[in-house]
Amino acid sequence: MFMAVVYYNTSRFIPDFAQEELQLLYVCQANEEQTRLPTLFHSHDYLEIQYISKGSGRISVGERVYEVKAGDLILYNKGVMHNEVANPEEGMCFYNCGIEGMKRKSLPSGTVVPHRFIPVIHLGDLAPQVESLFSVMWHQLDKGERGSATSCHYLLYALLTILIRQTNLEPMEAPDEKEQAFMEVKQYIDEHYTETFRMEDLANNVHMSMSTLNHQFKKRMGMSPVQYIIRCRIGKAQGILISSDRSITDVSADVGYDNLSYFNNQFKKLIGMSPQSYRKYRVGDNQYKQLNKIMANFGKTGIYV
Repeated sequence: MFMAVVYYNTSRFIPDFAQEELQLLYVCQANEEQTRLPTLFHSHDYLEIQYISKGSGRISVGERVYEVKAGDLILYNKGVMHNEVANPEEGMCFYNCGIEGMKRKSLPSGTVVPHRFIPVIHLGDLAPQVESLFSVMWHQLDKGERGSATSCHYLLYALLTILIRQTNLEPMEAPDEKEQAFMEVKQYIDEHYTETFRMEDLANNVHMSMSTLNHQFKKRMGMSPVQYIIRCRIGKAQGILISSDRSITDVSADVGYDNLSYFNNQFKKLIGMSPQSYRKYRVGDNQYKQLNKIMANFGKTGIYV
């Protein structure tokens, strides 16, 4: 009978973050049916990691757009605007998890990869290991067995350690003058999209005509600045709808729409169903009226699970 022994290497790798500070907020498993509904632009006040287990799609992270497929891992730093769109021909399945307490040396809290590096990692031979860790965490939490929180804490630590130790991050190309101007405009929009402002003023601030700004924005994001603002607002609304039981009128006002009818029309146009139907679909008929109570125990808002 063949047997193999692998000995422990005493030259240990010591991660540059504290294990005791980590807090796993949630683990999500999404299948093809769930990813048919688009998740529009949104950000979190914590770190999020996503693993594509099947299919392919397109994601936007910050100012860049990436094509992703099974075996890819995406790192969403705290506060970074992002969205995911599945390939309509084959769909997409993924795991993701939210993490608080990630504090790497020389990086801001909630940051796992410096902004100048590409946040998409092609895992290769590491993919089965990473998928297994996500799967075990999800099943542990889904069953709610005694000790599952402790198990998931150490599984999360293992996941982050593997990623930081064995992945090579690819640096982004330095932005040229036009891209730098685009990034400034997008950053302003990301910080103020629920407010009213003039696009002409933004264009003037970066010394661009409106036609040039629209061209540069569409070239990089696949849409005009106005279309991007709408998607940011609806994306924020998606998060509020599944993490609170605020009225649809209040949600509309929260994301910058005084006209409820217009908000409902925009939401249905982009998501494929009304805000109320979306809320019921995502959280179920039995929970959507008591989301504030549920999320009070969780302590977070704007979470996509």
